Amino acid sequence: MPTTETYQLRVTLFGPVALENQNARVVENPSRQSKPWLLLKYLLVNRHRPVTREELDALWPQGAGDSAARVRLNRLREALAPLGLDGKSGLVQYSAGVYRLNPRCALDVDEDRLTGLLERLRNCGFRDPAGLQLCMGALTLLVGPFLDQTAAPWVTPYRAHYRKEFCALARETLARSRVLEDDRAASLLLQRAAVMAPEDGELNRDIRAFLEENNRSADLLRCPAPARPKRRADKHHEIVKKIIIEDDKVFFISAASDRRPLCYARWEVLPLTRVYQSDGLPGLLLAVGREIHRGTLRTRADSKLTRAVRKALHTLGLETFLDMEEDPAAQMLADLTLEALRGE
Repeated sequence: MPTTETYQLRVTLFGPVALENQNARVVENPSRQSKPWLLLKYLLVNRHRPVTREELDALWPQGAGDSAARVRLNRLREALAPLGLDGKSGLVQYSAGVYRLNPRCALDVDEDRLTGLLERLRNCGFRDPAGLQLCMGALTLLVGPFLDQTAAPWVTPYRAHYRKEFCALARETLARSRVLEDDRAASLLLQRAAVMAPEDGELNRDIRAFLEENNRSADLLRCPAPARPKRRADKHHEIVKKIIIEDDKVFFISAASDRRPLCYARWEVLPLTRVYQSDGLPGLLLAVGREIHRGTLRTRADSKLTRAVRKALHTLGLETFLDMEEDPAAQMLADLTLEALRGE
């Protein structure tokens, strides 16, 4: 990479993590390269400071060491190759036990844009129409929870912070919309509430009430489904062939296991195993239903459990299931799956 050139890189941290420049767009794949992507996400969140090797080793207490660190860094650089930001002079640099992002890469991060919009909104008069435009701009950025597909303890405080910011933004958007008698933001707000704060029943009721006040009930019924990860064409590593429950562990075996028998769909194993240990089979099925609704899990009939899930999906109708709100849909799928398991 020439030392005199500056590279513009657009980064998305809300929802699935994505990086885009003039060369290509790279999106995280939750079933592959988990550790290199976790390394990248940690560096992106801490982009304004250098990060030490010891700090990163704490993320992998079972996999620390020089060799493991080199492997993670090399694989991360390989993943960035389509952007032209691989190699030692690419996006991620390492020297003397310290990682940093290349200062010649001009990062345009949605988190920074959101912070800027919220700061401008605080300085905008309550009756100023520009304030509602700022609200809509901020809502447009919030396509999903912060680092949505990342199950790591250090992410939790960030996610909780931005959920709180969203709830405050949502209520201010409603208040400004009522004062200005302008309902343009309401439908977008309803979509974002479904993915950013689905459990906040009061907020969702307030949004629906505002839509009804403005005779938008028909529009409400036609409101697009909440944003979900884009469903791509089937690839071997995305397909779960078999779900096996052994003692207190749940294994989601991918189609890639035909070539590597012990290759499990890594991102599914640990989170859903914990759910199974704490909440039993009903809790596991509820979690599976949520992942199917989000488009991050697919099943093929190859075991008793997957057959039961597919039978329940067939009963609901896949399109109907996806058009429903996530929590009711997941609960209905879990109940029908349990009935199917009892019937087999």
